[in-house]
Amino acid sequence: MRLPVLFAALSLAAALPGAALAQTPPPAAGPTSGVSVAETRAWLTGLGGSVGEPVVGDGVTSLHVADQPLPWNLTFYECGPTLCDDVQYSAIFSGPITADQINAWNREQRFLKAFFVPATADGEASAVVQYDVVLTGAGTGQLQEPTVIWLQMLRSFAQSLVAAAPDAAPAQ
Repeated sequence: MRLPVLFAALSLAAALPGAALAQTPPPAAGPTSGVSVAETRAWLTGLGGSVGEPVVGDGVTSLHVADQPLPWNLTFYECGPTLCDDVQYSAIFSGPITADQINAWNREQRFLKAFFVPATADGEASAVVQYDVVLTGAGTGQLQEPTVIWLQMLRSFAQSLVAAAPDAAPAQ
């Protein structure tokens, strides 16, 4: 019995000029979840990472992590005054890479997606591998699991490229 009354009230309110349902909410002040670039850099450094100074370009901020032998970047998106609620892990590989290798990776794997970049006239083909993460909590603790997944999958991606290389040694 209450449902028809609710529909009638909503219809009446929508028909009235300036009704509450037609009001536009005030703009958000920025993300309330996420991480700051500075705290993320400190967190990665505390874990033993060799993390460069933040680099700002094209409206985004990135950190370069010089983990050897697989350096990578962490880029921050959807940033407000203090927090960013989207991050992207990425790395670039070059060498004898084929589109078939990248397509095979993308067919067989989840989470990390790779993109083939054809060789230029004076260079080699390359691949970019990425992992996007939407942050829903606050603080760097929420980066723990995505970072573990990233590092494990990054190693697997590198191993898949080496295993598929034409001059790779046979497994023994």
